[in-house]
Amino acid sequence: MSAEAWTARVVGVVKQAMHAQVAGLESVLAKMCEPQVAIVSLTITEKGYCHSPATGKLQLDHPLIVADIQNPHQPKSAPGVIVEALARRKAAGLPAFSVMSCDNMPENGHVLRNVVCALARAIDSELADWIVESVTFPSTMVDRIVPAVTPATLDKIEQLTGVRDPAGVACEPFRQWVIEDNFVAGRPEWEKAGAELVADVVPFEEMKLRMLNGSHSFLAYLGYLAGYQHINDCMQDQNYLRAARSLMLKRTGADAESAGR
Repeated sequence: MSAEAWTARVVGVVKQAMHAQVAGLESVLAKMCEPQVAIVSLTITEKGYCHSPATGKLQLDHPLIVADIQNPHQPKSAPGVIVEALARRKAAGLPAFSVMSCDNMPENGHVLRNVVCALARAIDSELADWIVESVTFPSTMVDRIVPAVTPATLDKIEQLTGVRDPAGVACEPFRQWVIEDNFVAGRPEWEKAGAELVADVVPFEEMKLRMLNGSHSFLAYLGYLAGYQHINDCMQDQNYLRAARSLMLKRTGADAESAGR
C-alpha cells in the first residue's frame, strides 16, 4: 500500500502452519527436531522473551520461566520451547540449529542468546555449555511499516484478491531486512530476495532508530499539536513533509556552548 495505489501479492512460501494448542506441543517439538531443520526464527514480540528490557537478562521469577525450570519437557515459554528442542537434538546426536530473532529489539540476537542460555543453565549446565558452543543467534533488523489491520483493510484485500483472508496484512512498499551472517548449518540465499547479509547489524539498527523512529516521534509530537490523528495525515501536509525531510537530511546536534547560555 502507498499513497498512490494498492497492489496485492499472495505469499506462497509458507507450506505448513502448526499451533501448539491445536496440533499439540509434542508435534511442534518433533518438527523442530527433524534433522534437516537448520534455522528456527522467532517473531513473538518483546514480551515473549521473558526478560528485563533494562538489563536484557532472563527474568527467572517470571511465571512461565518458573514453570519451565520445574518441568522443562513441557515448556510454556518461547525460550523454554527452544531449550527443550535443542536438548532433544543433543540427546539424539543431531546437530544444533541457529536461532534467529526477527523481533523489533536492538541486538535481538544477543537478547535471545542471553535468555536461552540462562534458562538452559538453570535446567542443565551441560546442555547450556553445548548450546554456547554449538548454537548461533544471529541478530536481525527489519524495516517495513505494517499498520494495524482494520475491517477496511480486509475489505480492500478481498477487493484486490477475491478472497476474504483473515490473515491478510497491509504494508508499505519499502522493505529492508538486515541479517547477521552467522549460521551454524547454512542458510537460504535470502540476498536473492533483497535481504542484506552483514557482519554487524548494529549500524543499521542505529540508522533506523535515528531516521525512522526519530522522524516518527518528531511528526507525532508536532502533528498532535496540529490536530492530526495519524502520521500519514502529517505527511500530507507539505510543511510537515519538508520538516521531516530536513530532519533526516541535515546533520543535527547540540551546541554545548550555546546550550549553556
